[in-house]
Amino acid sequence: MRQHSRSEVLVNSILEHLRRILNTRQGSVPVDPEFGVPDFTNLAGSFSTGTTDQIVQDMSRMIQRYEPRLRQAQVTFAANRDEVLSLAFSIAGTVNVDDREIPVRLTSQVAANGRVSLRRQ
Repeated sequence: MRQHSRSEVLVNSILEHLRRILNTRQGSVPVDPEFGVPDFTNLAGSFSTGTTDQIVQDMSRMIQRYEPRLRQAQVTFAANRDEVLSLAFSIAGTVNVDDREIPVRLTSQVAANGRVSLRRQ
């Protein structure tokens, strides 16, 4: 059986938590109306700068507020002209493991149905 390092376990936990956060619609959690992101449905077909900037801001705000283990998180739009039905974003930051800063890079896709997928780069 394979042993997972502390950093792997932590990054996988963060990844799973971010999946939940970024797939929760804002206003759907009664105890915290700010939790979650606005409905991204049908935004994937819109490549306007304003739309992608808003998604970057929304994702950044949620990560900063609800996933503090990912430090110095930066979300950037990753243009992909071959993919017209989804928008791609990169998320980069660091996690602290045993007093060391470990870099973390994630790729996020927002599909036309508003669903957000995340994976490690």
